[in-house]
Amino acid sequence: MSRSMFGGLVARRFCLAILAGLALAVPTATATATPIITGLHKTGTQYPIGGPGGQDSYWEVYAFPTIYTGPLTAGYQAWVFSGGAPVNNVPPPWYPGRFNGGEDNVGANGARWIGLQSDNAVAIFPGTFPTPRSDYNVIYRTTFQSDSAGVADFSLLTAADNAISFFVGGTVNNADPYMPTMTGQQIGSERQGLGSLGWVNGSATVVAGTNDFYAVVRDRFLIDLLDPNVGTYGQTGFLIAAVPEPSSIVLAAIGGGFLAVGAVRRRLKRLA
Repeated sequence: MSRSMFGGLVARRFCLAILAGLALAVPTATATATPIITGLHKTGTQYPIGGPGGQDSYWEVYAFPTIYTGPLTAGYQAWVFSGGAPVNNVPPPWYPGRFNGGEDNVGANGARWIGLQSDNAVAIFPGTFPTPRSDYNVIYRTTFQSDSAGVADFSLLTAADNAISFFVGGTVNNADPYMPTMTGQQIGSERQGLGSLGWVNGSATVVAGTNDFYAVVRDRFLIDLLDPNVGTYGQTGFLIAAVPEPSSIVLAAIGGGFLAVGAVRRRLKRLA
């Protein structure tokens, strides 16, 4: 056997081995793919930037602190803020007419802030209180769909007044009368920040079909700058400007596998 014939035979067997490996690898990659998440909505996108708001049909005000005895009752759709309340009641970043053109707040990807009351961000615990005193949480809920059960990846671009945590599934834990939270799986860690957007990344186990998704929003107790013995509360609000989109990873893996198979086949033809 000549040296060239021997080299061609070795190369042919090597290419066949690669082809066999790819034939096994591509179905395996498909079978172990990350669940594809759909139907998880950004906040306030039903109302164009610069126009009036209304109730967000996707996001529900789900739970208040048990110590809260005010007029609001959980179980209604959150409000997309329009900007009609007095300025001193409303954090400037909530305004559709201000901070709305850049990447750091209202208007990013068409998202808007949502909160508890129509055009009003007055404190849900009015008045001043002696220090020290706890922050408080309000829980918001929405749903999403998963094409399969498994561990899903989440990337959420968000801002909150004053901090936000995300959970998949679970029930409300009212052990702290001021700070209800969820017993489900937390995605990443709490993100603080009112004036700018930031990413919360993480993963959680999901079921095939409909899953419940929760935003636990924490409002800080603010100590008075002139009298450190007292402080006040505000109102919760938050914005989500990016959510998981249907993943192209599986398609890319399959496509890459077919490209590699094609390359091997072309190599075999040249060796034949």
